[in-house]
Amino acid sequence: MTTTRDEPPTTREGLDIEVDPWVPVTMTDGSRAVYGLRGLLADAHRIESLAVGAPPAECALLRVLYALGLRVSGLDEMSGSDRYELLMQGRFDPGLVDEYFTQYAGRFALFDPMRPWMQDPRLPSQMDTVVKSGPRVGQLDRRTSGIGKLVASRASASSSAWFGAFHDGAPVPVPAADAVLHLLTWLWWGQGGPQGPARTTAGHSGQHAAVGPLRGLVSYHPTGRTLYEAIVLGVPDTELADPGGDVAPWEADELPDPDGPLPGVAGPVSLLTGRAQHALLLVPDEDRRAAEDVYVAWAWPSALPPVMDPYLNWLEGAKGQQYAQRAKVGRALFRDVDGLLLPRPPGSARRGPLIMDAIHDAPAEVLDHVGVAAYGFEQDRERAGGERGWYKAVTPAVLRLLRDEEAANAGRLATVRERAERCADRLVWAVDSVWQETAVSAGGERAERSPLGMRALAAYWPLAESAFWHVLEQQAWDEAMAVYGRLAVGVYDQLTQEITDGHEPRTVRAVIRHRGKVASVLPGTDKAATDGEAA
Repeated sequence: MTTTRDEPPTTREGLDIEVDPWVPVTMTDGSRAVYGLRGLLADAHRIESLAVGAPPAECALLRVLYALGLRVSGLDEMSGSDRYELLMQGRFDPGLVDEYFTQYAGRFALFDPMRPWMQDPRLPSQMDTVVKSGPRVGQLDRRTSGIGKLVASRASASSSAWFGAFHDGAPVPVPAADAVLHLLTWLWWGQGGPQGPARTTAGHSGQHAAVGPLRGLVSYHPTGRTLYEAIVLGVPDTELADPGGDVAPWEADELPDPDGPLPGVAGPVSLLTGRAQHALLLVPDEDRRAAEDVYVAWAWPSALPPVMDPYLNWLEGAKGQQYAQRAKVGRALFRDVDGLLLPRPPGSARRGPLIMDAIHDAPAEVLDHVGVAAYGFEQDRERAGGERGWYKAVTPAVLRLLRDEEAANAGRLATVRERAERCADRLVWAVDSVWQETAVSAGGERAERSPLGMRALAAYWPLAESAFWHVLEQQAWDEAMAVYGRLAVGVYDQLTQEITDGHEPRTVRAVIRHRGKVASVLPGTDKAATDGEAA
């Protein structure tokens, strides 16, 4: 069912995310629509992609959709043959979709007083206090966090705003449809440390929470021609270790016990939906169309046991340890593609996202059209705040390189990427040398990295990424060095012209002298000559 987003909630519990519209999408015919979860799954084959706008929220929503997609497929876990059959089937069975949501009717209301979706209704009783003195003695003191804390782009407490002049002194309610997305962002990307008012249970009292499972990281997901393909391809093949315990929060008969044993991963659904470190509760406004406040607290007194998230790229540290790749705003996605697709070197702790292994045997007619979407949120994982920016980047159809017959071309990706990075290094070396020489000669301080070097990278990497996809599409592997060399030299010439026009001769001489450092990457260049020119 698609309707406009302005339509009012249909239940007394406010927005029912099962049927009320809140998820913006792009249809396969290019039109836009807004769905509830039931209609979204039923029409997934007619939807091209999500159009959420905020990458962290879209990434979190995708994980929810994977869990729901597995459920409405009628399967408990996904195997290679199951994935193949579902992709050939081409759509979710409408009867199974209706059956699932009928079974859990009432579990998807955002402001339900007993079981609000993905929230903990016990927080007021565990966080509010009774005033013991003064004119308000005996009254309840509501210990909320303020609506600004819910929204990553708003200011909260002493933090700064990104996109608007919001502040705690004049709170602006968040429309219910948007509040769902902010809720999801918090559950997956929320900050650690003290959360404000303390939460007190029978076994623990405190303010501190562990960081959200994706905080500061970049998550990689297969795309498809339709949302249906993206969901089926994205379901992990995690083993179902405990069928009775592998439930989503809205499927569980009881609320989680924060004083009980820390939950582990019982199967794919608990892996996808049960790793939150925070407990939240949205406070609705009077007409239940918006959230006007929020409780934010710890969900567990200590961090949940670590798991191998199937959408993260696992790198190798200096001592051979594994760590998940951090998000970095401005990093070109093509620089990570070979690491996502190629098998790990023997004896290495490095390994690409497990989901890439899971879809290795997808039908060729599907895999030929599948790319990778990267969702990143550059944040500080060690302390509160530190949000530097979020991003989404999508590759063309590259996952065909997972097939065995494409192994040679997949291996060439690393060579092309290394050539692009070598040219970038030479470019920065050259422009930094010019800057340092001219700055020192003018009486300035010598700097390791110049503003000109940073501008050079900002100009180079978008051009290099476009060139990478061209090389891949044309399989012009032998041309890569020449392509990147010309790009690097072009950026050098453009930037240095700005500082030579109308300047003293010594600046011009520095530009000419150091140009050889970057020009040396051009094929056919006399290395001895360029080294002498750069000396």
